[in-house]
Amino acid sequence: MSNEPNNNPSKHGNGKFRNHNFRRRKPARSAIQQEANASSQKPQAERATQELKICAVCGKPIFDLTGAIASREDGEPIHFDCALELLSKEEKLTPDEKLMYIGSGLFGVCAQSAAGKLEIRRKIRWEAAGTIQPWRKPMMSSPSLP
Repeated sequence: MSNEPNNNPSKHGNGKFRNHNFRRRKPARSAIQQEANASSQKPQAERATQELKICAVCGKPIFDLTGAIASREDGEPIHFDCALELLSKEEKLTPDEKLMYIGSGLFGVCAQSAAGKLEIRRKIRWEAAGTIQPWRKPMMSSPSLP
């Protein structure tokens, strides 16, 4: 074994071949796959008119259902901010308390403790536990969310 550097341009110092021109090619798509993809990709405006829902609280359209929450009355989507506004009118909060969404259909009345940690003083159930609204099902089965 010699201590001379390897002068062979086809080999790297560790014995592996260096070929910068080698790339793995993706398999070609069939015509059927290309047609299926083209037909499944509808224009943005066409999809928006099909999925457009109206908020029962403010009467404005909900453009992004991923940011909506189910209404307590009928389970239809309403703006998250509208739900937060309704809840803030119902709840009596002290000056140090704030309403926060804590997940799974729950809001929490929270305050900062003396130690600086966030303290949940009480939980408020907004959506029924374990229910999936019909307007959410297309989002759950969609491979690509907006």
